[in-house]
Amino acid sequence: MVPGSPTEREFRVFIRNTPLVGISQREVNTFYPILTEKKHDMEKVIDEFYMDKVSMGFESESYTLDVYVRKDMKVKLLDFNPWCEVTLPLLFTWAELESEQLMREPEFRIVESRFGVRPGLKTAVPYGYLDTSEGSGWDRLFRNADEELRRQTRSAGGC
Repeated sequence: MVPGSPTEREFRVFIRNTPLVGISQREVNTFYPILTEKKHDMEKVIDEFYMDKVSMGFESESYTLDVYVRKDMKVKLLDFNPWCEVTLPLLFTWAELESEQLMREPEFRIVESRFGVRPGLKTAVPYGYLDTSEGSGWDRLFRNADEELRRQTRSAGGC
């Protein structure tokens, strides 16, 4: 989230085996009429941002990234996330994201009306509720990130 910025301009981008397979509105608890008007334009600038700025410069093949589309239609990178269940799929399911259909035809999903709001799906969890104990999803994420960092450091000629 960009402090002080409208959340209707935040999106999660899903990358599977290098191609972009989906884009989801991040704030899925609210219908924003402006998104229905600007959906095509936002999809285009997010796709261009991924192709021009991210796709060739990031080693992982499957991951998600959160972006913010400014009013001038410039895209800003907010965050990278792992491709796994600890990352919320928002308006998708993980089964959909793993499907061959989205590999052929990526989708851009927004809440299209007030009736499309997904009540109860939260995009943040209070810190006290996170389970970081050994074997938890977060524990696996942190261990995998540490291992990947060690691997990249070794391949770059470091330690």
